[in-house]
Amino acid sequence: MGSAAFADSYDGATDDYELPQGFTFYNEVSSDLVEAKGSFYNHKDKDQQYQVEFAGISEKVGISYDSEKFWFELAPKFSLKDNNQHWNQPAGTDYQKTDDALNNDDLSFCWTGLDWGVRFTPFDIVDFVLHHDTWTPGGYLPIVDKHVGGNLTGEGAGLVFKPIDGLRLGLEIPFEATFGGKANYLDAEWEDVRRAEERAAAVAAGQGAKEPTNSNYRFRINAGVDYKLLDMITVGAFIENIINRDARSYGIYANAGISFLDFNLGYTYNGGATQVSFMDWDDSVKVTIGGHHKANLAVAASFGDFTAQLEALMNFFNKQSFYDLYAGLKVGYDLLPGKFNVALAAGVAYDMGNDKGRIRYREQGEANAKLDEPMHNKKGSGAKWEVAAPMVEIQPGLTYTTGKNTFGAKLNLQYWLDGEGSYAASAPLSWKYTF
Repeated sequence: MGSAAFADSYDGATDDYELPQGFTFYNEVSSDLVEAKGSFYNHKDKDQQYQVEFAGISEKVGISYDSEKFWFELAPKFSLKDNNQHWNQPAGTDYQKTDDALNNDDLSFCWTGLDWGVRFTPFDIVDFVLHHDTWTPGGYLPIVDKHVGGNLTGEGAGLVFKPIDGLRLGLEIPFEATFGGKANYLDAEWEDVRRAEERAAAVAAGQGAKEPTNSNYRFRINAGVDYKLLDMITVGAFIENIINRDARSYGIYANAGISFLDFNLGYTYNGGATQVSFMDWDDSVKVTIGGHHKANLAVAASFGDFTAQLEALMNFFNKQSFYDLYAGLKVGYDLLPGKFNVALAAGVAYDMGNDKGRIRYREQGEANAKLDEPMHNKKGSGAKWEVAAPMVEIQPGLTYTTGKNTFGAKLNLQYWLDGEGSYAASAPLSWKYTF
């Protein structure tokens, strides 16, 4: 019976495959083409002037099934990439000394990701979900395609109750199991032993009887709720790590859709950092907004073939985040409705403590020392930062759809007002085939 069903989906006259009803398959090939960064002036040698790397090629193959009672998706991703990129090598090595890093590629074929999820609805009032995100919409930033918070269920096992129209109640137990062996522990005694060991180690190191401030061993359980009123306004809230107060986070959000306008507004406490840059292939180009108290705002408008989006994310306490304020704008136009779209996006990130773009940091035994390099090149290394250079980013792009094929091309450009003329760039290309 199963073989016959798939056999009937093939039209030999047109050499075209059609999957059974409810199934969707796609194959996406993508590449940033090249990844480049450097500075326009004040560089000490050619290596600071520019560095260029082959960005690799990725392929993502996905299959999904969607019906009234059951949904699943499985989408592994594989990449051909360089494991020894120029800027990831220690200073002074042969890789760093080579002028043209494009000649230094150590390419490998590797597994780089797996998206999957399951949703089962045995009754109209409840969904059973595995590894499936259920977001309340008010925490969404549409330009960077990121949720600041508001996850009713996520990467775990969960239930979504729908007792009345418009109301969703989510309850989730995160898996916390990864290839590295992490787990969501139930045993509180294990936690007590671990904390005692850390306390004893701190005393032995002469640091005093410090109490650990965070725990990966408290049992994790998350919850969320949202309600849609009059088919226009959705209000929602979530709380993660209900039991573990050291790592607890929560938020409240609102979404309103009125005619051609859509609004998102939210507040998140301790929700982790949110990436707001268009590029993330290296720490020096990845820009995030963190902090204990964050507010997000987004407005989207559609006028026929023209669309516009505006969004912002702000951290209220500038000592808790690398950058404190992000704002983005994107406009798009359908030159051929449903087929050919052009768009232009721009974003800025700003540190509220900025001192004319100059960078200062403190390390043990060295206070308030100036650096020759911008702060985005000094992430980590035990350094404490005080200010970071403002970042400006633009992304022109186009999308063309014909039949079951979608082609995309973009250009990512970053520039820092750091006194060095620092920049970064990439050129993403993609082809997605869906049937």
